[in-house]
Parts: sequence; structure tokens; C-alpha cells
Amino acid sequence: MIKTSAWLAIVFGLTLGVLEAVRNWGDWQWWPFWVVDYIAVILLVVGGLLALRRRVERWLTAGWGFACAMFWMSFFGHYGDVMKAGAEIGAREQRLTLIIGVLFGVTVVGLLLSLLGRPKQS
Repeated sequence: MIKTSAWLAIVFGLTLGVLEAVRNWGDWQWWPFWVVDYIAVILLVVGGLLALRRRVERWLTAGWGFACAMFWMSFFGHYGDVMKAGAEIGAREQRLTLIIGVLFGVTVVGLLLSLLGRPKQS
């Protein structure tokens, strides 16, 4: 399960970095709102590589935990906006909320896989 979580973290982290740059290109928000995404990218990629190479798993779990919390806030923030606006909200915001929800789900799976980890050796 650790290898699966590690590879998922590497792919997810790199994809997140690219998607974040594409989404913000030309219209960057205030720096704390996008730097946090790159902290998640670094934790996930480094954590995944460390778990695969040295069998150090705590960075992998930390990366998934950080990303999971980040996507929790993002998803429910967008979801709340969609619920408040009702039919007035645009299709773009609905689609973005759905995508963030799926990404949040991936972080939950990655976190669970990293927490379940390897069985303890006797």
C-alpha cells in the first residue's frame, strides 16, 4: 500500500503543480493562496520519493495530510459558494467545484493508504 500511495503522491503532486500554474497563469492571487499548493506539491513528491527509496513514510503521510486538509477547505469553500448562489452560479464554478471534490477524494485515498502502510514486523 505504501508503494501505491507513494506513486500516487508523485503523480498527484506533479499534476497539481502543473494544474495550479495553468489555472493561475496571468492572474496570480495573493501569494499565500498559491504558495500553499506548492508546499503540498513539494511534500507529496518528496514524501513519495523518500517512501520509495528509503522506506521513510512519515513525509508521505505528512504530504497527504497537508494536501487533504488543503483540499477539504477548498472543496467546502467552493461548495458553500455554489449552494448560496443556487441557479445563479455559472457552469465553470460548478465544474471547478466537482474537480476539486474529486481531487479531495484522491487525497483521502492517498492518506488512508499511507496510514495503513506496511504491517508491523514481529
